[in-house]
Amino acid sequence: MIENLVREEIKGFKNYEVHSIPYRYKMDANETPFELPEEVIKNIQEIVKSSQVNVYPDPTAEKLKEELARYCGVVPTNIFVGNGSDEIIHLIMLAFINKGDVVAYPHPSFAMYSVYSKIAGAVEIPVRLREDYNYDVDSFIKVIEKYQPKLVFLCNPNNPTGSVIEREDIIKIIQKSNGIVVVDEAYFEFYGNTIVDAINEFENLIVLRTLSKAFGLAGLRVGYAVANENILKYLNLVKSPYNINSLSQVIALKVLRTDVLKERINYILEERERLIKELGKIPGVKVYPSKTNFILVKFKDADYVYKGLLERGILVRDFSKVEGLEGALRITVSSCEANDYLINGLKELLL
Repeated sequence: MIENLVREEIKGFKNYEVHSIPYRYKMDANETPFELPEEVIKNIQEIVKSSQVNVYPDPTAEKLKEELARYCGVVPTNIFVGNGSDEIIHLIMLAFINKGDVVAYPHPSFAMYSVYSKIAGAVEIPVRLREDYNYDVDSFIKVIEKYQPKLVFLCNPNNPTGSVIEREDIIKIIQKSNGIVVVDEAYFEFYGNTIVDAINEFENLIVLRTLSKAFGLAGLRVGYAVANENILKYLNLVKSPYNINSLSQVIALKVLRTDVLKERINYILEERERLIKELGKIPGVKVYPSKTNFILVKFKDADYVYKGLLERGILVRDFSKVEGLEGALRITVSSCEANDYLINGLKELLL
């Protein structure tokens, strides 16, 4: 009986899956190897007390918005805070996508663009990246001209490839589009280039950011959108009243006010380049350039490598069976200790 009541878009649907696998080093989800900053840990009891978990959280996350606005160089009314950027993608769909509307996004890219498109009943147009995983801007523009998508996603830098799209190309796509263009900058801090400063120039631009990656707050689920007030008022119409819990708001605010970010990013960037260099010395291994805290690596037998790493307690992300990513594993840049262990494990398997 229940099957007859389910929405057609959900029947046969396969959601994003996260498997629980034992590990020694977790290098599959692009998480930071760093704990909370020391000054936050020292004051954690006071922070928890100040969060007043016995009352509902601030529904607008006003203090957090003010700090994020300062960080981004905008005003608080340009900030929308979500329960991770995943929730914001879903809310964008709820606010703007009717069944049958067209959504375009790069392929391969972040799986949730497709997941939420399917849930919304949208018509999906995946735009293939080039063979080297760089953006094919001409293909994007042709898709926009032919299908007039209501929503276009650009992941910059792109997950899981680590490649980027240049600012002038993003602007070309925004100018061609009659719909909304979402530039997902989840890995902005590792790249350094942004389109945030253009939100008031282009009324159809939304920039997505997160505190899960460089700021190391994946477990708190805090993401945010930067856009003009006219777009954000519609996201506020469809969001839950208290979508960011009190503790997440307070800890995120405290972390934003610390000064550890630059040092931690430099550490990851140095480790990333070392990892790329060392893996590039192993025969039969193809390492792709990356502007993120992860690298995409192709192997002749990715299944053998994935299982061999797992036996050694190293968990990486297996994309080898995804169309366009055949033979590829995505490896998070982690601590020096974890990266050394990975390098040695790959040498044992492949040399």
